[in-house]
Amino acid sequence: MAIVFMLFSFPTGALALPQGSSQDLFKLGITHLESNEYAAAIENFTQVIEANPNYSKAYYNRCLAFLNSSDYQHAVADCDTALEKSPEFFEAYLNRGLAYYNLQLPAAAIADFNYFLSIFPDDFRAYYDRGLAYFDEENYHEAVADYTRALKLIPQTNTQHIAAIHNNLGLTYLQLDDFELAIKDFSQAISAGVEDASYYCNRGYAFRQLEKYSQAIADFTESIRLNRRQSAAYIGRGFALYNSGRQQEAREDFLLAAEYFRDCGKMQQFHQIIYLIKILRHKSPFAHKTLLT
Repeated sequence: MAIVFMLFSFPTGALALPQGSSQDLFKLGITHLESNEYAAAIENFTQVIEANPNYSKAYYNRCLAFLNSSDYQHAVADCDTALEKSPEFFEAYLNRGLAYYNLQLPAAAIADFNYFLSIFPDDFRAYYDRGLAYFDEENYHEAVADYTRALKLIPQTNTQHIAAIHNNLGLTYLQLDDFELAIKDFSQAISAGVEDASYYCNRGYAFRQLEKYSQAIADFTESIRLNRRQSAAYIGRGFALYNSGRQQEAREDFLLAAEYFRDCGKMQQFHQIIYLIKILRHKSPFAHKTLLT
């Protein structure tokens, strides 16, 4: 069963407005950035840079826009330039670390997060982001330590991010085969009041690993209620139903998952599910392993 990973980055506020002829363009770029209009923000900051090539704040804020546009190479380049021109822009280390992480360069990301934490040792964002990078390095114990530290430091009013951290902590415990602790963290993510289909799907997976099929089925069903296109939940519920002796219901769930993969053009997964359906009547209850990636 494919595990749904949730990944988020914490916002880092835009810097103060410049003085001079570029002020209006810079201010407009800030407005676009805060309104999530990233292409327009990039255009505004580029115009500011063309007029003032040494204006580091424009590079920094354009880095934010690139980062939120998933243009990670350009985000790294702008963070580099911002730091060359103004080494005191420490937030650029955090943002560059996120860009490195998304470029699948976890060691470079960790180096930036380490430097940022050497200056701001109580910033929960850097612990969370570094935890993500440690997870990618399969350094799960370090990831657990960083997620735990982030939870101690994050403002308790920030329920959405608290839920996301618990979810990622639960995913890390899954990698450590500690399913009871995983369930505990997924439950805390759910109890935060943020309705997210992936939280129920992930907890359902942990319940299924412990052969607690009724709880697993309930969680997969709730995940599907929240997101009818949650293919992982159909697959997970299918396995739990099959191992509960409910083969026909399991087949129906696998067919729904196959339909989703076909509609999304994911033909490899589609054919895997079709093959699984074909062997349903010839197999004993399924082993607890991941069949899809």
